[in-house]
Amino acid sequence: MSETHELADLLQELKERSGRSYTALASRTGLSRSSVHRYCQGLTVPASFGTVERIARVCGAGQGELDRLYGAWARAEAEAASGEAVSGEAPSGEAGSPAEPPASSAAAEPAARTTRRSIPLPPRRLRTLLLAMVVAVAVVSVVTFDGRPDPGGEGGGATASGGTGGGGPGSGGGTVDRSSGQRIDGPYWALAPKPLDREFFGMTMNTDTGLMPDFDVGGVRLWESETRWAQVEPERGKFDWRILERTVRGAERERLPILFVFGGTPGWAAPEGPKTPYHDDSRAAPPDDLADWEHFVEKVATRYRSRIGAYELWDSAGATSHYTGSMATLAEMVRGAARIIRRVDPDAKLACPSFGKLWEAEGRELLAKFVRTGAYEFCDTAALKLHPRRADGPPEEIIELAAKVEDVFRRNDQGRRVWNTGPGAEVDDGARLSARRANDYAVRFYLVGLYARKSFVERMYFYAWGGRNIPLVVQPVGGPPAEPGRRIGRLHAWLADQQITSCGKGTGVGLPPGVYECVFRPGGTREPDPAGPRLAIRWTQHGRAEAELDEGAHRLRRMDGGVQRVRAGERVMYGETPVLVEYRT
Repeated sequence: MSETHELADLLQELKERSGRSYTALASRTGLSRSSVHRYCQGLTVPASFGTVERIARVCGAGQGELDRLYGAWARAEAEAASGEAVSGEAPSGEAGSPAEPPASSAAAEPAARTTRRSIPLPPRRLRTLLLAMVVAVAVVSVVTFDGRPDPGGEGGGATASGGTGGGGPGSGGGTVDRSSGQRIDGPYWALAPKPLDREFFGMTMNTDTGLMPDFDVGGVRLWESETRWAQVEPERGKFDWRILERTVRGAERERLPILFVFGGTPGWAAPEGPKTPYHDDSRAAPPDDLADWEHFVEKVATRYRSRIGAYELWDSAGATSHYTGSMATLAEMVRGAARIIRRVDPDAKLACPSFGKLWEAEGRELLAKFVRTGAYEFCDTAALKLHPRRADGPPEEIIELAAKVEDVFRRNDQGRRVWNTGPGAEVDDGARLSARRANDYAVRFYLVGLYARKSFVERMYFYAWGGRNIPLVVQPVGGPPAEPGRRIGRLHAWLADQQITSCGKGTGVGLPPGVYECVFRPGGTREPDPAGPRLAIRWTQHGRAEAELDEGAHRLRRMDGGVQRVRAGERVMYGETPVLVEYRT
């Protein structure tokens, strides 16, 4: 069997399993119907693996299948290149063929806005040779700076040097994406400059005092703030608004938008339900009569119309300590609450109940089951518990988890914006962070949220403000901000009025392996100039890496508040503590 037919057979098998027609696949992938048909029949080899991956993901391919597809595509590409060398003819479907434009042309257009230099593509035969080298190297175990496996698929020694601190496509030698095996040059994602959601820098509150953070944040989330349903309505029809009112007024004084979280059914509404871990009479079961739920939702939405800007319709629905009902009942609760809040306060945003345990297949399957109820059609966004595997794990693991969850939505024909509402209770394994790691984690928590923008992450709510008995304290109630809190405020100040344009990693953006980067342009009313000033925040997950600054670099800001003048060609050491590099025009 030829290599082209091997690839075609794999694609055809996925198509048949998905039950989708060529027309449906074309609509979902942005390709023409004839192109999809040719690829699945082995009449043409796609010019890039990105095209293959688009078809496969729409068909619901898993990671193992993507790996097999990449190997088949690489062999088919080499076979096609060999035939080209003999015949001297360009394969059908390549750039310049009237049958189909290059698959990467649309995606490359926004990325080109951030390109700092361009490098012409090598000849086809040289690309094939390089591809073969990548396939050979991809099977080798790759390590990071400290000798541990590198989830990003890049390698490096104890100190990596080289690179120019690029930040646009074509500025680096490329990386190998371990998730697909595809060779990638350029950022992880790149779009036209776009302002950050004002509430991206969110903070979950862990206090009933009404006090707010003394460092800059973008919004607050009310949970473990003694504002659960059982506390606000301790008896049917009798409401105690004191704590919630105090907290809302505190946020209003600081002009902080509020996300109110529903949860904690009162004992009177579900007397047989299991109790929650909280020191009140709240239950993890849904109410016996959903009319009680809808009455409470209406009371809250009516009282706080235009004062509370968003509602999360249950907390930790994937944990039995917080919810023990069925997904069908939860979906019914969402539909009822959405109908009421849309009528009472049309401007309020709705986040569907948050799900945790997403590192586990069981947790992702429960989320998929809820997705299939159709309840997300009534929400503006998905609330999810995105966190490292362990409480003391590196924040960059959030990027991997966000991609896993994105795949859950994609496989169920859903595209959802995501608000990360912090870790679930299952993560509190007693781990504690050292002072240095706490400082770095707090800032990188938000930076990986920017990096995960490709997976539609729009907000990050840090857990939590005010408490002491948590792995990372940003500010105890009544005390001054701890250093992690001060650094969160400093990062917020760095990015105020900036527009994000791309995030990437390593040699693909002209940096040493293992160095992450997010690039920003000045905001304002005018369209940002692609050749104008920019900011780049850079950091590593493990260890350090050295690189030269490229043209335009003139100032470097550090998380401890230090500022130094720099210039092009000067070598900078990047590490686990993020730094900001400012560039002139």
